[in-house]
Amino acid sequence: MSSFVDKLARVKKDIKPSSRATYMRNIKRLRKVHNKLPVPDSDGSWLKKKNLFEWFDKQTLSVRRHMATAAQVALKIYKLSSDEWKERQAKSMKQFDTERRERQLTDKQKALLPKKGFDALREIIGHMKKEFRHILAKKADDWSLSDLLRVQDLVIISLYYDHPLRLDYATLSIGSTESGNSVYKNMTKPRGWHIKLSVYKTAKSLGERVFKPNSANQRLLNKFIPAVKNMTTHGFLLTNKSKARMTKQVLSKRLMTITKKRIGRSFSVQLLRILFAMKNRDVLETAKQVSDKLLHSQKQSLEYAKKKPKS
Repeated sequence: MSSFVDKLARVKKDIKPSSRATYMRNIKRLRKVHNKLPVPDSDGSWLKKKNLFEWFDKQTLSVRRHMATAAQVALKIYKLSSDEWKERQAKSMKQFDTERRERQLTDKQKALLPKKGFDALREIIGHMKKEFRHILAKKADDWSLSDLLRVQDLVIISLYYDHPLRLDYATLSIGSTESGNSVYKNMTKPRGWHIKLSVYKTAKSLGERVFKPNSANQRLLNKFIPAVKNMTTHGFLLTNKSKARMTKQVLSKRLMTITKKRIGRSFSVQLLRILFAMKNRDVLETAKQVSDKLLHSQKQSLEYAKKKPKS
């Protein structure tokens, strides 16, 4: 008899392994509310118990949205259906879409907002550069693991201030590759460090992306990456305390630890991205207004905005 995990892999064969792992994690969370693990391979009756619905209805919107989707996936695996879960999923998604259109911060997000918004990162970057000046002055061969991990905190914050990606910085291999995500250095024009993303959440619609970190991060990577190569063998940009490659989960926790220590509030990647968008809200709204008036996409509107001739 196939295990529940095997059945999940078959039902969701067209999605990424990481997405299947997320579904499994959320299904386990549902199971643990009133039952013990493991998740049963064939008996899905636990999903239709009244006490599970009672628990679900008391949760925050974020939890309800993910748990309702997980329940629907589990029901599909069990070859069951449930009007109660369908209604709850539809209601959660509708509420989520409404709140997203209204662009209102949650109470939790409001409590975490720093006075200087996204630019609070710039301030702590300046402090950290002064604090680690003695490390950055040394040759890469002379760095200790402690030096590497301390400067890595600066690298993480500085890269997010420049380009607030999701958790993709944990996926960057060092050196140019034909497939996958990487950070590499061009020795000819355009010179310098570049970051290539081909595997990320919106890659299907946006395609491969390559961008060049700002000049401050160019200098930082010139110091940091040689030390990573000298001290580790995993071949990726970010390192954990045991000298192995840093995972997305560890990067998420590390980012919250850094911001808690430096700003006094733990920031998730999502909150950083919200702060960045808030900082650039006027630009985003103006771009939308221009596109709406031209009846174009923003990309097409940009094509109409010809550069001024040089005088």
